[in-house]
Amino acid sequence: MGALSDRLAELAYRQHGRVSREQLLVAGIDRNRITRWIADGRLRRVHRGVYAVGHRAPSVLGDYMAAVLASGPDAVLSHLPVAHMMRTIAAASPPPPEVTVPDSKSRRRPGITIHRSQLHPLDVAVLNGIPITILPRVLLDLAPRLTSEELGRACHEAWVRHRTRPRHIEACIARNPHKPGAAKLRRALGSDITLSMLEEGFLELLAANGLSRPRTNIDHRGDKVDCHWPELGLTIELLSYRYHASRRAFELDVARRRRSNHYAFSYGDVFERAPQTAAEVGELIGRARRRSASG
Repeated sequence: MGALSDRLAELAYRQHGRVSREQLLVAGIDRNRITRWIADGRLRRVHRGVYAVGHRAPSVLGDYMAAVLASGPDAVLSHLPVAHMMRTIAAASPPPPEVTVPDSKSRRRPGITIHRSQLHPLDVAVLNGIPITILPRVLLDLAPRLTSEELGRACHEAWVRHRTRPRHIEACIARNPHKPGAAKLRRALGSDITLSMLEEGFLELLAANGLSRPRTNIDHRGDKVDCHWPELGLTIELLSYRYHASRRAFELDVARRRRSNHYAFSYGDVFERAPQTAAEVGELIGRARRRSASG
């Protein structure tokens, strides 16, 4: 009895408190014991043939694991739930389970959205013990349902949080040449988006002073940059002070960067010292334009 309970506990521990009937049988737990454990509450049915072990506490990862277990041996979590887990798309609440399966005969399950597709082995991974589609494949799957702005932001977050480069996404597209949304995703990789009030305020400052608009949040020499003027070879970063010990320490750091010819501006520069900042940026643009003309 103790050994069987230990096997159940081990399975549950690895899978966010969720187990399938098939796994229990493979572990040597017979049908009669499974029936008794269901009756005494040790197992609680989540989907047909899938159980939560010993408690009713809600668990998003447990729900996602249960959806995968309920959908068959080759099922993987995909689409919005993976984007949510990897923090590339913000959501007010965790999205309901979406699962991709290769079998066109896979049964529908209440509360689970099933997608049918033969996944390339390179498009599958494991995150927090849950089989998932990799992030480039997630972006490709979601491209048809997201706006261009939403997709551009998701591509940016994938780059910043997970170092997902355009070449990784292009490789995924090459593995899935007939997927809809590929052209839209390629456009999003090079799209100009704003990600903060600071960036929006900086662009408004430029417009108000007749200064040329840069490209924003784009790939430049292998890095994501905030503001870049390709024709001038000029890059400006807009920096937050959240990772500094104090506001003053942050402002001093920004000033130090500018003295070292690393062009960076802060919230205070944009919103509290706007005239001086506009003059300084205008000088930088003029200097870069003269350098470009002479070169």
